Amino acid sequence: MIRIGLLGAAWITPMAILKPAELLADVEVTAVAARDPQRAHEYALEHGIKHVEADYRALLARIDIDLVYIALPVSLHAQWAGLALAAGKHVLCEKPLVMNAQEARELALIAQSSGKHLIEAFHYRHHPYFKRIQAIVASGELGTIRTITGRLHVPVPPREGQIRHDPEMGGGALMDLGCYPLNMIRTLCGDEPETINAEAIFGTTGVDLSIKATLTFASGVEGLIDCAMPETGELEGELIIEGELGRLHASKPILPHLGGVLHIESPQGQREENADPQSTFFYQLQVVANTLQGDSPAVPSIQDSVANATVLDAIRKAANI
Repeated sequence: MIRIGLLGAAWITPMAILKPAELLADVEVTAVAARDPQRAHEYALEHGIKHVEADYRALLARIDIDLVYIALPVSLHAQWAGLALAAGKHVLCEKPLVMNAQEARELALIAQSSGKHLIEAFHYRHHPYFKRIQAIVASGELGTIRTITGRLHVPVPPREGQIRHDPEMGGGALMDLGCYPLNMIRTLCGDEPETINAEAIFGTTGVDLSIKATLTFASGVEGLIDCAMPETGELEGELIIEGELGRLHASKPILPHLGGVLHIESPQGQREENADPQSTFFYQLQVVANTLQGDSPAVPSIQDSVANATVLDAIRKAANI
């Protein structure tokens, strides 16, 4: 049995952990702690969590927790992931894992010395939809890949306390959204970019409201990232892969279970493939449980997370963020 402790009473946790845990016989949510103890009690009552701790350190001290799920502001990830690892807990941490690559490298050393897994919650990677994309690219059906474009626009209206508009807490379009298409492009290329160009548009609080970045790889692939936090509108996301022989368009690449469709054009003809309706978060928690039980490697690896953070740093530098 994998017993989970929650750091933070976050809005994403029911979707990311609580509902998937109900479907997995070998996973249970044991305890929660929040910055506001009253909020933690209300959260536990609402979601049927047995135990509430007065603070984060008390939760980490529990002996009946195997995995700590961290859904705190990005600026707090390194501190509490490091303390959780040092306390002998495995960690599943929301993306982006850290504020910068130096924090990622330091966490990697702590994870190595603790012997525990530190997994960044790129949930999309575990879904059959993305695995299918990888298989199509690897098959050669599209020919040599020329460009991969990742686009993600999510409305994030400014309001008091909105951490995505606070640069000190890891806000901004690149950190909150751009980490996804960057991870996708790096994963599909199986390599790190050689050159990076980027431009950002900034808001009044100093965060980047939009970011466009171009990455070039030794293989000749050009990666394009287009992310934005408009005040209004609908969530828009797509992944476009263009090869010398064909083209793949993936709608809803981050949340394919919400109706994602693959549109493929190649010498084999045109076709559509619908995504499995089971959630990315279910597959993520299933894989994490298997990893902790020694049945599968951690995905992404901590080395992959260090590399993603390194490229995020380079994009920020190129865009003067």
